[in-house]
Amino acid sequence: MTRLLCPICGAADLERLSTAVGERASCKRCFHGWRVDHPDYAYSTTAMCPLGTSEERLLRQIRFFAPFAPAGAAILEIGCATGELAAATRRTLDVARYEAIELSPAGRQARPHLDELHDQPLQRLLADGTMQSRFDLILMSHVIEHLEDPAAELKAMKEVLAADGAIFLEVPNGAGNRRLPLDDNRAHLHFFSLASMTRMLADAGLDAVAAATDVRLDARYADSLQVIARPFLAPARSRNLLSDHPAIAGERDIIVWGAGSLAEELLANFFDADRIAFFVDRDSAKQQGLCLGRPVRSPECLGTSPRTVLINSIDFADSIISDITQSYPDAGHRLVRISDLLS
Repeated sequence: MTRLLCPICGAADLERLSTAVGERASCKRCFHGWRVDHPDYAYSTTAMCPLGTSEERLLRQIRFFAPFAPAGAAILEIGCATGELAAATRRTLDVARYEAIELSPAGRQARPHLDELHDQPLQRLLADGTMQSRFDLILMSHVIEHLEDPAAELKAMKEVLAADGAIFLEVPNGAGNRRLPLDDNRAHLHFFSLASMTRMLADAGLDAVAAATDVRLDARYADSLQVIARPFLAPARSRNLLSDHPAIAGERDIIVWGAGSLAEELLANFFDADRIAFFVDRDSAKQQGLCLGRPVRSPECLGTSPRTVLINSIDFADSIISDITQSYPDAGHRLVRISDLLS
């Protein structure tokens, strides 16, 4: 007899349960659930109905993935049903191309909202060379839980994802309703937890950069899980990331008020020190020393000639600004908070 293992993390520590629809298992390591027996369900002959397609519901989805959609985005939706999300997305975002996959007859209703409709699974489209496009954003709402091999689908999605693209997934969160212990929808083969979803994404080289629960589809699925995933990139330093912010772009001889921990945490990694004239700090032990190779001086050295002053503190920014405006009421110093550069 074949040993049963979790399809997400490979663990063998499982609980098994028989339900009205059939046998299922739950993993004690990543909390994933899945069907051991697969009920027959023919998508090609079952038209997907437009569940959860009120304007409010669609706009909530769009607000979640909109920050990851560049201007002129190329979008692929897998499982577009009757096309309401496609229509709402095109009304709301700057979309250059919107393609979709829908295996059920519902796709016929979606066609007016699409640049191209595919009626075959993504893996088959890739295998026969039909799918050649690359997409900035791939949308998959309440679909991946229906697939026998979700990890294989993620691999196919990565093949058509732009290098800096993003994937939006929404699935029932466990049972999909906090009042229920399980989801026995016969069309659902997998039952994701937040842990199992992020584990599956990580194994595919995808980083879950945003997540939300308690997302309402309808009364039955009032607790859905939303995730945005992107190809993982190791962190890298960028000397100009903060110093090129529009608030100070192009400015030189900036005075930085505060030679404390943020200088090491933020400025040393993300600020061009060549644009700093000197630091100001009230700590006499730091005065006459150096910070990032620039001199540290007392507050009296700020002077009365108008300068750009970067307030390099978050907790004490208000009190520093108050001190500067009281000490130099007519100097006209331009005060920029470090928090402004972080937004």
